[in-house]
Amino acid sequence: MESETRNETGASPEPEKNPTPAGKPRHAARAHEHEDVDPEEAENNAATDREMEEFLAHLDQHLPKEGEEFSGEVIEVSVVRISDEGVLVDSGGKAEAYIPLEEFVRVGDKLLVEPGQKIPVIQAGRLANGDPRYSHREARHRLAQDVVQKAFKDKRALSGRVISIVKGGIMLDVGLPSFMPASQIDLFKIPNLDSLLNTEMEAYVIEYDPRRRRAVLSRRQLLFERRESERRGLLSKLTVGSTVTGKVKSALDFGVFVDLGGVDGFVPREEVSYDRGTPPSRIVNVGDPITVVVSKVDLDSGKITLSRKRALPDPWDTIDERYKLGDCIHGMVVSIQNYGAFIHLEEGVTGMIHASDMSWSLGNKRPTDYVRAGESVTAQVLEIDKEKRRISLGLKQVMGDPWAEVEKKYSIGSRVKGVVTSLTNYGAFIKIDETLEGMIHVSDIVWERRLNHPKEVLKVGEEVEAVVLKADATNRRLSLGIKQLQASPYDAYQTANPQGSIVSGKVTRFAPFGAFVELADGLEGLIHISQIDTARVELPEKALTLGETIKVKILKYEPKNRKISLSRKDAIRQVEREEMKQYTAKGNKEAKSFNTFGEALREARKE
Repeated sequence: MESETRNETGASPEPEKNPTPAGKPRHAARAHEHEDVDPEEAENNAATDREMEEFLAHLDQHLPKEGEEFSGEVIEVSVVRISDEGVLVDSGGKAEAYIPLEEFVRVGDKLLVEPGQKIPVIQAGRLANGDPRYSHREARHRLAQDVVQKAFKDKRALSGRVISIVKGGIMLDVGLPSFMPASQIDLFKIPNLDSLLNTEMEAYVIEYDPRRRRAVLSRRQLLFERRESERRGLLSKLTVGSTVTGKVKSALDFGVFVDLGGVDGFVPREEVSYDRGTPPSRIVNVGDPITVVVSKVDLDSGKITLSRKRALPDPWDTIDERYKLGDCIHGMVVSIQNYGAFIHLEEGVTGMIHASDMSWSLGNKRPTDYVRAGESVTAQVLEIDKEKRRISLGLKQVMGDPWAEVEKKYSIGSRVKGVVTSLTNYGAFIKIDETLEGMIHVSDIVWERRLNHPKEVLKVGEEVEAVVLKADATNRRLSLGIKQLQASPYDAYQTANPQGSIVSGKVTRFAPFGAFVELADGLEGLIHISQIDTARVELPEKALTLGETIKVKILKYEPKNRKISLSRKDAIRQVEREEMKQYTAKGNKEAKSFNTFGEALREARKE
């Protein structure tokens, strides 16, 4: 029922620090105050003045009617019965009289009087038949005057019953009809005054006018004094470092207020929990019991600073006893950043799942694609750094690792299809499925021709087919090749043209040590400078013409380096021998005698 405003200094705002002293009307007390009046106090005073005006208007029905005269002393009479006519009383000597119902205290529709009850009355004249007329209200007022006067003078509390709720406050019966403004009922605002009806409460008399029989009460002052007395007693018993228990009064963004049993203490936000940045309202609930350590006591201001965190064991001291590497644990997602998600495991312990550990899927991983704030997740403990108070978690590790079966699923020589995701100087990366990516080295893209960059043949986004060359689950590598889809031109050429064969080729380029000859598409051989001609050659380009087709003999294959050594000189000599052999095979009668082999060869060529 209490509504309060807190401050960050550690204690709830004190009630009115200078309540109007008993014995002085509020307007008289304020007349002597300094002109620099607190705005909140001025507002309360103004509200009380308005309440008083409303009370005075309401009080008329409780005062004696003008012209009424009372005589004699106050006597006690017995209530005989209660009817619509009034309350019938017996004053003794068989004398009975009715007293109007409005003379009696009423709470709601109920009169606070019963048959057989003794009540005070005073004679208020006589009826037309000569019987005495009594007033119960006047008798009670006269009896209460001295009591109220003394309580006002001595600043002594008196007790009364709440008999009605009026605009601006409540009416109490203390023998006199007394008014208590709403601002004086409690230390804090009570939203529902109806709950006070017919309850007993103690209060000070803060204003009293005996002529008008007007009393104004304040329970607020009484509660304030009692609380201050209790506060001073409790403060004297509290020692810094001691552990005490209390009850949570409120949990705000900047901390928690704790009722220590008559005095409030304050737990700053950073001392509420080992969970940094967590709102106190997530840690404690209003009304919960709470154990705290006293951090500071200011006897002058009455402020008490507490720490809930110091009353708890540090969860990181025994973190390795509760969490082991590889453990699957449960937690709640409390925060999501671009680089990962933070998972609350227990009070004071929060782990993080890095974006790279969210899923086995390839490509950029956004944490929001896999987790949502407030949901519960299961993750695996990857690393514990006790010194830095960090726990690294993995979400994808809870699922099956696609690389565990890669060697079985992708055997060497099997064919796969994928999309080119990126190109580098050394190769191309191919996405096989959502979780696996392989690489084609630049040397495995095409046969025989050397590429400077994969982009000469491939482009990002292109779908390609490749052969699995190696599957390495340990190092998480899948090596692929495109050129292996077809037989090597080198091997095919070697089979068709074994060593010693005479073949034709086109001169493609020169080097100081010889000339290169294209034997087939993308397949070259080298004629060393010593093998270009039967005569000595100083420069290859002097003996050969770029682009001309020549015959060469295959001297040697080097499969390891995929090289072919050629000889034009041997090819020339072999051709000469074959031509000479054909010439001499025509018969002796046609054959002529020659001085040199060159003459015979020239003659054979003429033929």
